[in-house]
Amino acid sequence: MGATVEARTSDALFTQILADRLISTRFQPVVELDSGTVVAYEALSRGPVDTVFHNPAALFDRAHELGLVNDLDLACWLTSIRTATELGFTAAHSLLVNVEPASLRRADLADTPHPPAAAVLEVTERALMNDPSGLLYAIDRARSMGYRIAIDDLGADPASLALLPLLAPDLIKLDMALIRERPDQDAARVMSAVAAHAERTGAVVLAEGIETDEHRVTALALGATYGQGWLFGRPEADVPNAAALAGIVFPADPSVSLPTSGTPFEVVAPRRTPRLSNRALLVEMSIFLESRALASGDSAVVLSTFQNHQNLTPATRRRYDALAETAGLVAVYMAGDAALERGRGIRVAQIDANDPLLDEWDIVVLTADFAAVLAAREVDPSNHAAGSYEFVVTHDRELATAAALTLINRLPA
Repeated sequence: MGATVEARTSDALFTQILADRLISTRFQPVVELDSGTVVAYEALSRGPVDTVFHNPAALFDRAHELGLVNDLDLACWLTSIRTATELGFTAAHSLLVNVEPASLRRADLADTPHPPAAAVLEVTERALMNDPSGLLYAIDRARSMGYRIAIDDLGADPASLALLPLLAPDLIKLDMALIRERPDQDAARVMSAVAAHAERTGAVVLAEGIETDEHRVTALALGATYGQGWLFGRPEADVPNAAALAGIVFPADPSVSLPTSGTPFEVVAPRRTPRLSNRALLVEMSIFLESRALASGDSAVVLSTFQNHQNLTPATRRRYDALAETAGLVAVYMAGDAALERGRGIRVAQIDANDPLLDEWDIVVLTADFAAVLAAREVDPSNHAAGSYEFVVTHDRELATAAALTLINRLPA
């Protein structure tokens, strides 16, 4: 009985917090690691003091339980922006704000308050697993409104390494475990992927959870130029010098957006010369790329089109079941009966009759250190029995990423 009464009381308090916007904002400093200079602050939301919901984890856990996380997130976002405006955050990229992708998708977003200067929005890479197309849409929308994009907690989920090119973040925030724990091969894999992405795009690297000088030295060794943590200061309510902050320095232009529409063949063929093949060879090439993804384990992304469901044979189903057990993201696309059970780690998308993807046999594999796309288009779809295709195979990461984006944007939420 006591637990039930406590739960009801807690729910009533949460409802009041949301209705009356009883949310406050604290600001945690972001420093330049070489100089120790504070250049920006991250806005962090808190519930009322002296309640269980002053702890942000408890606040958002209850929101998830009640199905109100999007409402809470928007309330926190608007409170953070209002408070930052009152404190005078007028320097570009001196403010970092956390946001759920669903908040960015709201139709009324354009009418809500925004910071007085360009800011940085933080999203977590786990959102890609929940709703890949939704997250990519949200990121594009945020960029169109002038925000830079930060990916939070990179390294917490190994699959995020292969997803870096898809998300194209301007700022990468390293998970605190990379800074605090003893280096191992997983840490080496993360840093190799981050270094490669930063080199290609100019993305900035920030290390979280720095509490000691040793942590700071480790962060610098891992390639971070900025840092956060109690070594530099705990979250505080007031920022007296907000207008004088230098802000995080980014390359002159945001990350270049890759094509997100069309099909893999339409993206790849103009950049590489197609050759002719039969379906049997495409199947063998697909199996080879699948095995490469399987060997990469939980950092792999595999996206495959099969035209019609008859092409998904029992042997193919077994291979994809095995892939789903280890790969970070596996999705298949076909017309007709899906022929794969949902809920087994495989995302299934139907191909519409008028979608040009129906004429293609494609597979895209992205891992932390490997990229490939096989993009094939049937020469005469009216004579499917002939099995003749024009195809391209490339290991160019940019082309593989662009091909992947055309497929991810077709995934249902």
